[in-house]
Amino acid sequence: MAVVGMAGRFPGAASTDELWQGLLDGVESSRRFSDEEMAEAGVPPEQITSSSRVPRGADLADADLFDAGFFGVTQRDARLMDPQHRVFLTCAWQALEDAGLAPHHTSGPVGVFASTSLSTYLLANVLRSAEYADAALSYPVMLGNDKDFLATRVSYKLDLRGPSMTVQTACSSSLTAVHLACQALARGEMRAALVGGVSITFPQTSGYEYQEGGILSRDGHCRVFDARSAGTIKGNGCGVVVLKRLADALEDGDRVYAVIRGTAVNNDGSDKIGFTAPGPQGQRAVIRAALEASGLPASHVGYVETHGTGTAVGDPLELHALTAAYREAGGPAPGCAIGSLKANVGHLDAAAGVTGLIKAALALYHQKVPRQINYDTPNPHLRLDEQPYQVPTESLAYPPAAPLRAAAVSSFGLGGTNAHAVLAAPPVREEPPAGQPGVRYPVVLSARDAEALADQVRGLRALLDGTEPPAVRDIAYTLLTGRALLPVRHVFEAATHDELREGLDAYLAGAHPGSELPEGGWTHGTALKVSLPGYPLRPERHWIEPDTRAGAVAAAPAGTPAAEAAGTGAVEAADDQVLERVVALLEQGLGMDQIAPDDDFYELGGDSMLAVEIVTALRDMFGIEVGVDDFAHLRTPDEMAAHVRAALSGTTAAHSGITAVREGTGTPVYLVPPAGGTNFLYFRLADRTAPGAPLRALSFPGGAARPGTLRELAALYVEWIRREQPQGPYRLGGYSFGGNVAFEMALQLQRAGERVELLVMLDAHVPETYVGGHLDAEEFKEVFPVLFETAAVRGVDPRMLREQGFLDVWQHNHSLLKGYYPDGRFDGDLVLLQAEEPEGEALLDALRMNPRDKSLWSAHITGRLVVEKVPGDHFSMFDEGDRIARLGAALGTALARCHQEG
Repeated sequence: MAVVGMAGRFPGAASTDELWQGLLDGVESSRRFSDEEMAEAGVPPEQITSSSRVPRGADLADADLFDAGFFGVTQRDARLMDPQHRVFLTCAWQALEDAGLAPHHTSGPVGVFASTSLSTYLLANVLRSAEYADAALSYPVMLGNDKDFLATRVSYKLDLRGPSMTVQTACSSSLTAVHLACQALARGEMRAALVGGVSITFPQTSGYEYQEGGILSRDGHCRVFDARSAGTIKGNGCGVVVLKRLADALEDGDRVYAVIRGTAVNNDGSDKIGFTAPGPQGQRAVIRAALEASGLPASHVGYVETHGTGTAVGDPLELHALTAAYREAGGPAPGCAIGSLKANVGHLDAAAGVTGLIKAALALYHQKVPRQINYDTPNPHLRLDEQPYQVPTESLAYPPAAPLRAAAVSSFGLGGTNAHAVLAAPPVREEPPAGQPGVRYPVVLSARDAEALADQVRGLRALLDGTEPPAVRDIAYTLLTGRALLPVRHVFEAATHDELREGLDAYLAGAHPGSELPEGGWTHGTALKVSLPGYPLRPERHWIEPDTRAGAVAAAPAGTPAAEAAGTGAVEAADDQVLERVVALLEQGLGMDQIAPDDDFYELGGDSMLAVEIVTALRDMFGIEVGVDDFAHLRTPDEMAAHVRAALSGTTAAHSGITAVREGTGTPVYLVPPAGGTNFLYFRLADRTAPGAPLRALSFPGGAARPGTLRELAALYVEWIRREQPQGPYRLGGYSFGGNVAFEMALQLQRAGERVELLVMLDAHVPETYVGGHLDAEEFKEVFPVLFETAAVRGVDPRMLREQGFLDVWQHNHSLLKGYYPDGRFDGDLVLLQAEEPEGEALLDALRMNPRDKSLWSAHITGRLVVEKVPGDHFSMFDEGDRIARLGAALGTALARCHQEG
């Protein structure tokens, strides 16, 4: 497997290039923390002055910064999200850029294998803030901080479709992730893999209490292999690599840093003195297994990046296991170097293994091994004079006549999971034949906004001013095939470096010749991916400060933003105070300042999950009754405040039962809510549907008005829409349960002599699906765990399931379907927007539904059944990104066709 891309952030190094230079320069990136820094980190004064306090560590700069807008994260969610997740997401993007791998341009899926440490941000900041003190198990807090969502968030945000999993084996996590990714690549499960780990402990500047016999250093320095070895120090950082099968990498013209020839993972079992103790036999076995998997002679290995924590006992045990394993395989290369970058950047925990891999890969790529810092006199227990290894006190350079052919990496986890990898030097990359003189290559630069595009142009311009810039052909190829295509673009052609400079300078001077992409793919023969400046991210601080004041942590409703915006309980408020409180609530929830009274909640980044929190907060703040469905049509602070004022005064107007989802021209389309009675999905869908007819959403009737049969519900809806539109033709539609109700409405309107010119269903099941097998209330409660699991996995917000009344309405709606079968055929066409993927069998079985082909709808109509397949399944068809965009386009096509035929 080829290492084709890498990125990272480390103590004292903002990139892998800076890390490598620091290793060559012998930089120790740990530092002493001042008393003021430790006090700000919450260390009590008596501990700051304690003789056992070690005021050192290897902190990561700017760990609180993140470009939320670039990754489509709201400011509120960015504040809630563990910085480990934010840093990893950023490094994942940068690693893809370094690999010249754009999600839109891959010829196969990309997997994500990621590791992270415990969320100390959750423990030290989020749960110690007044805002989220009681929100430990709330959905937003869990999504933002739990390890489970690290890999899948990257897959979602970067639209990566391969296997996605979080890997956890303590210190060896990220090298274990490399092993799993290599196996998945070998099985052909994906075209490429993003693999890495991140570990950032907050607060970073607290130092630590030295404990005799512990693994942390007495003086805050890590001295691997040295006679003064006294332990390691905690480092903070992130490393990510991109892997491909070597043949694919060469075919794609990728730069290859190194080739992973073999990996292995095992566990010590109980063959050691204690659970946390190292297991020499396990280490020896995993090294032998990786060597055998590599197919390389042990004598090719000229460098080993050891686990090397700098402990007086651990280092000798590791070296003896390493020696035994390699001697059994014939012995390493003469003078094989060993080292550990923990002396430079500290122990990076979940990121340690992949960072060691990055160092080994760069050693092979540059044919250099950095010197080992903090090493003067060998630890006598190593018995180095009997070992085939050297610890370099100066950086080693390998000439072409005697190259560094292979290197290895060890990473051993607390608890006994051991990982070892063997890497080979990259194959010599031959320059492709020169292109025809005068060939003009398309140069495509893109960004999310004009300012970022200008920064990109400047970055590329600076690269051209350096020594030996890449060939124009390779620059153009990398930009076109290895960079994401973003909305703001600058496109021109160039044949030479001078023309390339002129095109860039012209843009900076205000001339924007074009933004149209070249037709077709790369048509200029063979080219190579080259290193280019990355996207100019603009990170900002997103941070929740812990509130350490006595009694400051208030009992706020779990998971809601109400605690800071207002106290709990009913309030008496003047008109202007109501608006102020609502605005403050929204600003708190969205993590924004200066929200205007007419700003749209959804356009600002609001969603159904936050809506549930806002509704709960409004109830507690004002002591009023407001439902989630009420909130669906209250889009601005003004509208919300008006609703609150009316509720406080007891003058809430009777709702017509119909909400305007979108204004437009022509005959309105009436949409029936799905099971559960909420219309949030229609508001999201409307934003992805081409402008045209007005869209109206029907509300589910509550209280005593709740119908006992589906026909009664349909009759009530018909009554509502005929009050608003007395005569046809009518246009009806609905998602899931809503589609079945819309069908019955169409039958009733036809019997009344009216014409229904459009009936559109969004993945509604045929009536035969619901025949037999009623569920009573108690049985439905037993189904809830399956429903919750399915919703959590497939895109329905589980917080909606917990919302009071939602589950009750869902059960009621399901029982209506169980008791319904059409008593006639619809005299017209039926448009069915059908999910491409089947619905999960577990949920269907639990709800006693009989899977039937949706083409059976043709038996219930006299006209045509027009089926349009849309990506996703019954739930995920509404997922953000390509799926809901395709669904909106399909709905828009159906509306446009109806308009033309009408």
